[in-house]
Amino acid sequence: MEPTSPSPPTELGPGATPAPRWGLGDFLVGLVGGYALASLVAAVWFAASGDAELSLLGQAASQVGLWTGMVGSAWVASHRKGAGRLAEDFGFRARWPDLGIGAGVALSVQLLVLPAIAYLMRPLVGKPEVSGPVQDLLDKAHGPAFLGLVLSVAVGAPIVEELFFRGLLLRSLQRRVPDWAAIALSAVAFGLAHGSALPADAVVLVITSLTVFGAILATLAVRTGRLGPGMVAHAIFNLFTLLYLTFTH
Repeated sequence: MEPTSPSPPTELGPGATPAPRWGLGDFLVGLVGGYALASLVAAVWFAASGDAELSLLGQAASQVGLWTGMVGSAWVASHRKGAGRLAEDFGFRARWPDLGIGAGVALSVQLLVLPAIAYLMRPLVGKPEVSGPVQDLLDKAHGPAFLGLVLSVAVGAPIVEELFFRGLLLRSLQRRVPDWAAIALSAVAFGLAHGSALPADAVVLVITSLTVFGAILATLAVRTGRLGPGMVAHAIFNLFTLLYLTFTH
């Protein structure tokens, strides 16, 4: 009986894409790198301006630093360790039906889900004021600055955060754990990333609410295979909040 020789490595057919090698490490690099860039930009701004408080323009510059780390990590991960296309690696694409899906989800969350969460958590946290940081931004934003704030909240944040949390993070988790666990873990990360300088009771309510919202967005990404519905829902959700605070305070 002749010994069998080892099988040669399988060759990829024409047009086949190698298995991606990106993962949670790339997400952590983007998270740490983004916050590091944001902190560096803020430090440079303070040093250059001499101000004791970061101005609205300085906050915008710092936010760009954070987004650069997030988007940059996804882009580098895709081009170095994946297919080289964000649409294929992370579902970064949209279709016309996503407009209706996203709008329906955003309004349902704002009008039904969030009030229900606030009601159920009232025995634990009471009725804390959670709009302080956003209201502070609105008080400083006038004219072109207000337009810039709207574009940042309703365009920039939804695109960057969906790519980072529901693209890179969620899909990295899906390669390691069942979908339900990937949805839950990515939602918790999204909620924790939005903890702000608020009293403890308000922070608990904000993180809980955004964790639930993150789970809904992650479910959309898993069910549709693309980020379009989540980007639309995220954009309308943020815009609804911004306009509500603008016209009710």
